[in-house]
Amino acid sequence: MSDIGPKRQTQECVEKAKRGRPEKKPGYDKAEVIDDLLKKAVELFEEPFDDRKERSDDAPSLSFVAESLGISKPKARKLLITAGYYSTALSRQIQELQREGLRVSEIMERTGLGQTSVHCYLPYSKGAYNLQNPTLYAEQGRLYRKRKSACENLAEHLNCADAEQYLWEAIEAFAEYPFCTTKGLPMKYTVKGRELFFSRKGKSITRATVMEAFHKARELQTADGFVSGPKKLGTFGASYLYAVFLRIGVCCKEASEG
Repeated sequence: MSDIGPKRQTQECVEKAKRGRPEKKPGYDKAEVIDDLLKKAVELFEEPFDDRKERSDDAPSLSFVAESLGISKPKARKLLITAGYYSTALSRQIQELQREGLRVSEIMERTGLGQTSVHCYLPYSKGAYNLQNPTLYAEQGRLYRKRKSACENLAEHLNCADAEQYLWEAIEAFAEYPFCTTKGLPMKYTVKGRELFFSRKGKSITRATVMEAFHKARELQTADGFVSGPKKLGTFGASYLYAVFLRIGVCCKEASEG
């Protein structure tokens, strides 16, 4: 018979259990991670969605946000709901039932939805601390309109003599926008004078290089109706510039139907 007392045995079991548990990632902060994803989702979605209001036809879709962030559509929707950027009759109904004090199981009964679906239509209860300020929405709205206007102006002047001027204005408008390369790698850039500094690249890309890639992209777009990949541009930093060109409307990666 063991001469170890019950109290000591219990303590040893607790210590063993602790040693067996995987440690959390050092410095991991779930609320901070959610905040970061929220900001990126809002930037990518650009224009809020509300099924009671009209939304621009060319505004980014929920699928685009999910794909860009490498997450599922339901999670992307939950992020946007948390940020106040996505509203449907169903999301409003579920949130109203929660405000009335109904538990998730009761909401499931009332709506006929599963538990996971109900949770996806409810905002995160933690995080989003930096998105509670309405001025952020106003600023994001101004930025969206500025970028949209820059793309429209560029589209109007793509084949004009002053195309480079409108291209650079669009480039400046999209500084700090969350792009993704064709390999799915996230990136942003800043503009300093006549140079672009990408977050994934040590060296800058000069305005002259941007214009060289731009004219090559327009040449291919005019001839073939698309530019299949960054290698076609044949310039320094092509993998980054290609992603930017696709977003602002310089070229497309597939020929349009019809």
